[in-house]
Amino acid sequence: MSTRLPQLDAITGAPLIGTWASSLLYMAELHQAVYYFSNFKQDNWKLKSYVAVAFTIDTISVVADYACVYLYTITHAGSLVYLTKQNWAVPLHVISTACVAFLVQSFLAFLYWRFTKNTIIICFLSILILATFGGAVFSGLTVVLFPAFKDRNKVWISGIFYIVIQVSADLIIAGAYVREFMKAKSVFRGQRQVNNMLNRLVLHTIQTGTATALIAMLALIVFLIDDKTNIPVGIMYTSGRVYVLSMLINLNIREFSGRAQNARTTSGQRETVRIAHGTTYNFTTEFYPSEPDGTSSGSVKSSVLLPTLRATASIPETQLPEIEMVPADAKQDPEV
Repeated sequence: MSTRLPQLDAITGAPLIGTWASSLLYMAELHQAVYYFSNFKQDNWKLKSYVAVAFTIDTISVVADYACVYLYTITHAGSLVYLTKQNWAVPLHVISTACVAFLVQSFLAFLYWRFTKNTIIICFLSILILATFGGAVFSGLTVVLFPAFKDRNKVWISGIFYIVIQVSADLIIAGAYVREFMKAKSVFRGQRQVNNMLNRLVLHTIQTGTATALIAMLALIVFLIDDKTNIPVGIMYTSGRVYVLSMLINLNIREFSGRAQNARTTSGQRETVRIAHGTTYNFTTEFYPSEPDGTSSGSVKSSVLLPTLRATASIPETQLPEIEMVPADAKQDPEV
């Protein structure tokens, strides 16, 4: 039996560097979480609970990452037997990150459905999201049963399947959002404030969607090149942080999308875009379900993250629409 230590750069070095990058992202995530819970107290308790669950699970994933490195470098430092295996923190990281990805992808898919009511795309996305979650959990359980690096071949099929499906889901979600935003921009042509907000949403969607996909693809490529190291694990350490950040930024961006600075208000800002030839679009910057206002009749008004565009009549394609921005609560004179 060989008494030579394995290459520590690949076994312990990669996870260590991964925790450094993960720590930086977790600080940004913590800042966004504190900002959300401090400034959007009027949001529905179900939404706040959903965010809290995602943040808590991702925190567990961060702790698992630190534990993995500590066990390798401190508790079992120099142990040949231990360094040839994946400790319990590795499958915990895989499963907890899968839970976070499932929650965030479901959150974004639900908002897309609220915006478009496109049942076909949502059904397809739901299949991808469930398949991603199932593949990740199966991969994590396989590592539990076969922790040795020499048995990494047993996780090849489920691992590759899980990462490819996850990348596909992320890119399709991002592409679907960008498509709807671009369609909205064509409707609000010439409206600088609205188009600036849509430009920020497009940029944010592309950045977050491609970031999670890029991390997963990079980890997959490294895994295919050499499956006997912890380098893919170190790369994936940042994945959960990016997912939760994308959800929190989607929530917090409301402050920068025309929402009143006073976070206690529940009405938000609403505008009606009245278009010539009989078409009316309602545009609102209040995006999420709010608690009932004490002065209201008791009904709860719900809206979505994305601008709500509802047409009451079709626009003739041969003539450009003329757009007029008027407050929704303003009394409108009947048009002749």
